[in-house]
Amino acid sequence: MLPRPMNSAPMVAAPKKVSLELNAIFENATVGIVFTRNRKLMQANRLCAEMFGYDLEAFIGQPALILYESPEAYSALGRLAGPELTAGKSFRDEIQLKRKDGSLFWCRVSAKAVNPDSPGQGTLWILEDMSEDRLMLECLERTTLELSAVLDTASAGIAVVRDRIFVRCNRRFEELFDLDAGSLIGKSVRVLYDSDAEFEAVGAEVYADFTAGRVHRRDQRHRRRDGRITWMRVSGSVFDVTRPYSGSVWLAEDFTATREAEERARQAYDEQQIIFDNAAVGILFARDRMVQRCNCRLAEIFGYEPDELPGRSTRIFYLNEADYQSHGAEIMPVVIGGGTYVGELRVRHRDGHAFWVRATGRRVVGESDGVDLTWIIEDVTERHQAEDALLRAHEELEQRVVERTAELASANTQLQEEVFERMQAEQRIWHVAHHDSLTGLPNRALLHDRLQQALAKAQRGRHRVAVMFLDLDRFKSVNDSLGHAVGDELLKYVAARLASAVRAVDIVSRLGGDEFVIVLEDAGSPDDVVQVAEKIIGALSPEVAIGGHRLRATPSIGISIFPDDAQEAFALMKNADTAMYHAKAAGRNNFQFFAREMNEQATHFFTLENKLRHAIEAGQLLLNFQPLIDWRQRAVCGLEALVRWKDPEQGLIQPAEFIPIAEETGLIVPVGEWVLGAALRQNRLWQQQGRPLVPISVNLSPRQFREKDFVANLRRILADTGQPARLLELEITEGTLMHDIEETHARLDEIAAMGVRLAIDDFGTGYSSLSYLKRFPVHKLKIDQSFIRDLTTDRDDAAIVSAIVGLAANLGLDILAEGVETREQLDALVALGCECFQGKLFAPPLPPLAGDEIFRPRLPNGARA
Repeated sequence: MLPRPMNSAPMVAAPKKVSLELNAIFENATVGIVFTRNRKLMQANRLCAEMFGYDLEAFIGQPALILYESPEAYSALGRLAGPELTAGKSFRDEIQLKRKDGSLFWCRVSAKAVNPDSPGQGTLWILEDMSEDRLMLECLERTTLELSAVLDTASAGIAVVRDRIFVRCNRRFEELFDLDAGSLIGKSVRVLYDSDAEFEAVGAEVYADFTAGRVHRRDQRHRRRDGRITWMRVSGSVFDVTRPYSGSVWLAEDFTATREAEERARQAYDEQQIIFDNAAVGILFARDRMVQRCNCRLAEIFGYEPDELPGRSTRIFYLNEADYQSHGAEIMPVVIGGGTYVGELRVRHRDGHAFWVRATGRRVVGESDGVDLTWIIEDVTERHQAEDALLRAHEELEQRVVERTAELASANTQLQEEVFERMQAEQRIWHVAHHDSLTGLPNRALLHDRLQQALAKAQRGRHRVAVMFLDLDRFKSVNDSLGHAVGDELLKYVAARLASAVRAVDIVSRLGGDEFVIVLEDAGSPDDVVQVAEKIIGALSPEVAIGGHRLRATPSIGISIFPDDAQEAFALMKNADTAMYHAKAAGRNNFQFFAREMNEQATHFFTLENKLRHAIEAGQLLLNFQPLIDWRQRAVCGLEALVRWKDPEQGLIQPAEFIPIAEETGLIVPVGEWVLGAALRQNRLWQQQGRPLVPISVNLSPRQFREKDFVANLRRILADTGQPARLLELEITEGTLMHDIEETHARLDEIAAMGVRLAIDDFGTGYSSLSYLKRFPVHKLKIDQSFIRDLTTDRDDAAIVSAIVGLAANLGLDILAEGVETREQLDALVALGCECFQGKLFAPPLPPLAGDEIFRPRLPNGARA
């Protein structure tokens, strides 16, 4: 017998310790563990038994078949696992197993044979319940399918971008941008832009909005493969504002049709504005008896300048407070009830004298809480004076008849002579009261009476009446250049030619100035009216010699027809007047029939005006800045502040759309003051951030420049912002400079004395005189981009630019070229001696947050300024 080793006790103790440790692991494992041999469950941990709904004692010894849905499922698993286990490998799979209650659940299975060479020794199985994971996966798949369906059927284009790379988009997004299916995935967003500069500029705006937690919205121009231009309304939102490049979702909609409709509306607005400003009657829009807007004719009637009246009470038009209150009490019940008020009243001129007007007012129903009224005002003082003269003459004659009655009793012959004399006098007085003293044609009062008769007759006989409103083209230049005597002779000639061109039953009337009205009774069809209009144009086409001058009087004619266009005299006259201004807008020396769209355009104008007024009050205006480049220094030498309008519904609205409205309505004054203040405050903020000191250029509108308190406001804004005057440059057009030379010169001297720099914007497109240019305290000329566009191909443009550069050099002025977009234009300008530039070749207008792009734009050679 071999002796027992000295260390046998420790050897026995070690396996026992290991066994206890393994048993602890076995019982506390977070997965099910089962050991099978000969298709029976030989050993398992408690978690495994509970997983299948058994007590551990009842679980041990059961056939392994109880864990499977069917014998077939059990056999199928054996066919899969057997070869792997026999080969000594681990078997892994996800299968469905069965609980004690018969319910099935998914389980992740891992198995390995104890001894691959002897499978009968048993297999160890690790089981993990996957029910919750499977349920979550099914929900995720179902959600993915639903989102894919939404993406594929959406009417808008949808795309997901990460690091400016498309990772997903629907087919509609590709269709909007005219791209092949599947061509965008993995591509850079750069494929949607015309240039790298545009790509970089838009990127700066986008990520500035994302970083600030805002949704980015813009309108984007896109050229399709067939060359057609479309407009996309694009909006984007970032997933995580702290990581703006990590991912964002984008929506795109085609709003080309909407934009084209807006463009048509803008054109209609321009035409309507011409009509409004040149109407022969005064037009006033008041809210709660406060003047909101008026045309030039109304201001002229009352002796004011057009920009003096907005914001003032209509009380200034009345002779006294009693008239103001009584007239208000008279008109309000009529207009609030939806009626039209028509009346004549004595009113007050600015210089204090009283005169008569005919006022026609109607309420405008809109969103305002106040009472909005539109008024048509006509000066009828002459008619009232004629009527008063007629009344006095009648009373004098009556008195004479009374005095002479006794004498006439004995002299019958003398009585007859005096009666005849009286009749003749009355006829003369009536003729004076109802006819134009220059041409002898019926005046406005007689025209109105005859037109009323013609309409009544036409209504009974069911036929048409045509009203033709005629205005002589450029007649004012005849009066201004040749004198009123020549103008009066020309008017008498026109009156005679008009009378000869129509029938005896028709009415030819002169309203005043160079305005005539022709009424065609029993007009027949519109073709008959066309023939008369063509006959009138033909009658006035030959030249006529007056006072040694060869003159031609061409007419613009507007036509309205009863009952098609209106039912009453005033409306027919107004519609014909409206059509006449469309004839002027169409090139003059033609005729236009009235269309109802012309009045709709006027309504649209007021809508645009009110919306812009609200935008100013709601703070929807913002500034972009475009750098000015000193090419010799390769550095930024200034910034131009450009106003933009970010409407919550339409997105970014360009200045070309709203600046004309602001100019016409006077809103350009508060807009201009805001731009000055905002630009200077932003420059101060950049200075506090350590940015370079550069001057800010601000465009100054003609209307703002002519404001009486402009210089005082400018001085106040500089003081409020704490900016030195030398860091402000005001850009003024040539047309502004040449308006009232002496007053302009004095105002420019006052501005220059403050230290503010002055630049002439769009130089070369106006009519400035060189003799005045050298007198004005101007520092810089900006060459208009219309000369830069074709500089490299048009010799005339090159000659003009060369002349402007030479002029600036001789006068000691700085020179800057606007609208530089290509390297070829830059090289040509440098060769001509120009050294300062502005344009998209360097940088487009950018928001203030794009500070690095503004102060260090990328130059054409790739370097930063």
